[in-house]
Amino acid sequence: MTASDLQPLEPRLAPEYRRSAVYAFIGFVLIAAAGVWMKAEDPNRSSWVGTIIFLALGGVAFLGLVMAAFRYRIMIDEQGVWRRRFFHWDLWPWEAFEQGKVKYDQFYSDQLRFPEKHWYWRIIASSFLAKPDRVAYETVVARYMLPPLPPELPDAVGVNYSLGCRLELSPDGIRYTAHPKKEAPVIAWSDVTRVEEVRVDHHRTEFLILELHLPKPTGLVRLIRKRFKPTGNEVEVIAPYFRQYLDDGRYQVTCLRGPPADVGEMDRRLARLADDEKKLRKSSRINCYAHAIATVFFLVIIGSGRGNPINWARADWIDMGVVAGVIAGLMAMHGSVGWAGLYFKRRDMRRDREDLVRWRSEMAPVGDSASAGL
Repeated sequence: MTASDLQPLEPRLAPEYRRSAVYAFIGFVLIAAAGVWMKAEDPNRSSWVGTIIFLALGGVAFLGLVMAAFRYRIMIDEQGVWRRRFFHWDLWPWEAFEQGKVKYDQFYSDQLRFPEKHWYWRIIASSFLAKPDRVAYETVVARYMLPPLPPELPDAVGVNYSLGCRLELSPDGIRYTAHPKKEAPVIAWSDVTRVEEVRVDHHRTEFLILELHLPKPTGLVRLIRKRFKPTGNEVEVIAPYFRQYLDDGRYQVTCLRGPPADVGEMDRRLARLADDEKKLRKSSRINCYAHAIATVFFLVIIGSGRGNPINWARADWIDMGVVAGVIAGLMAMHGSVGWAGLYFKRRDMRRDREDLVRWRSEMAPVGDSASAGL
């Protein structure tokens, strides 16, 4: 595919981000109206100068937020990837992708980095795009990204991990030291149950997580890429080193996005989704319990300063009821941020599950016809 054959694309921010900007602006307008009304009712509360300054600064900030949400664009054409924040268009030419100047970010899976750009234009993130736009954008970009050269494998690999842990690979097997003061045994390659490499998608070759399923007492070892402490290119050779000795089906690749390569990967992704959904439900319960306990705690602290409740008058109970309502409302507002985040995560997981089920139904006839021919 050449650049001249490329169909232009123009992704925007996902609708939920644009709606959030509008809601934030409406909320500011309501707060500003309430503030002006209170000021008109009680002119001695504060000076009009302070009120006007607050309204002007807040109005500019929230108008800027709305403009940023609706003006932001990414455009892909035969020249490259264009990005506009407010007014100016900045070009990332395809030549920069093909020459390896544009790279995937090491720590954020949704970001591309162009180090030669000014810091303001140096990063493009795809997670703010709607899902169909994000898929189209990442698919086109992946065609022009320069794939990294396969590293030359050394005879042995040793790299430090966080909290004093260390991973060592050699022709004899694997040694994972979980405690610096304890000697760990070498596990022969034939005793390794399996190793699962988790990637962002099939366009990218670097791993996010490595899960080593080893015999007891070591068991499952979960290694996150950004927690390694290399002195050279040790992290780049870890996955190829595993593949060299586990080429009999015990080395598995699972991607977090995009169509799965086979039914086995699909089943692993569905299992991961089930585990993540279970963790989300637990996080939701913890969020509720934490805010309920915090509400009771503040009520106890405030109520303790009013003496024994048995001696309270009717007015004291009314005041305490108002205080309880205010605290409960504030706790609900604070907790709603976490609940909203959990809601959107559950929504994304539900959509991912629907996509996986659809891909599985499309793969099933192929598998059935292949089985029938045996």
